[in-house]
Order: sequence, then C-alpha cells, then structure tokens
Amino acid sequence: MSNENPIRFTLDDDTLVIVKEVTNSKYDFELILCNGSRKTFMWTYGASEIFIDKKGNKDARILEAVNKFTTIH
Repeated sequence: MSNENPIRFTLDDDTLVIVKEVTNSKYDFELILCNGSRKTFMWTYGASEIFIDKKGNKDARILEAVNKFTTIH
C-alpha cells in the first residue's frame, strides 16, 4: 500500500475511512463522519487496541476502523 493508493472502506454507521501507510507498519487513518466532520489518528501494528478519546471514553468507531482494516489488509 502506498499513499497514492489508500485503502477506503465504510463502517457500519456509514463513516468513510481512508487509510494511508506512513512508514512500515504505521498507518494514518482519516474518518469522515456522516455529518461531514473528520477524525484522524495514527496507528501502528502491535499497538494497544483500547482507544480512548480526549474525554476519557472508549472510542468504538476507531476500534471498528482498526479491526476492519486489519481484516482487509
């Protein structure tokens, strides 16, 4: 995978996910929510699978994006 050919898929709530490889095993995720707002984060293979937002809550949308990415990549 390269930045010229990002992986695109949709989550169960119709959030669009675009994933680009930054370096070997490190990925840049961009989530485009149905209301048009965006959420971005970096993820590395082997990193924690517990994702906490800035309010301290678990972020199920990010978990779903990472899980779906690992099954298709």
